[in-house]
Amino acid sequence: MIGSGFEPPHFTIWNTLYTAIGAAVFWGKNGRTKLRVYYLSNVLDLVGLPDGRVRKCIEFGIFIFLGCLIGIGVTKPGSVPQALTAGFAWTGVFTKRV
Repeated sequence: MIGSGFEPPHFTIWNTLYTAIGAAVFWGKNGRTKLRVYYLSNVLDLVGLPDGRVRKCIEFGIFIFLGCLIGIGVTKPGSVPQALTAGFAWTGVFTKRV
């Protein structure tokens, strides 16, 4: 739209891939025991997903998806370092440490 003031993010395979790597590295470093996405665990509890391997995989997948969506949407990375940083940084806004 002309004059809307909103520019949608541009998702490419490369900025998505590197942002996902950044989010995955951050998750791998902190894990679900130290780092939890706000209310994500609560929503999975409401769904009735028991603790286990499946829940961990689903939680990780949602974490990566949100990392790409939010990281690319907010930072609009144009280089590999920017995309990696976007994957690391989104968690500072939308997560809490336990």
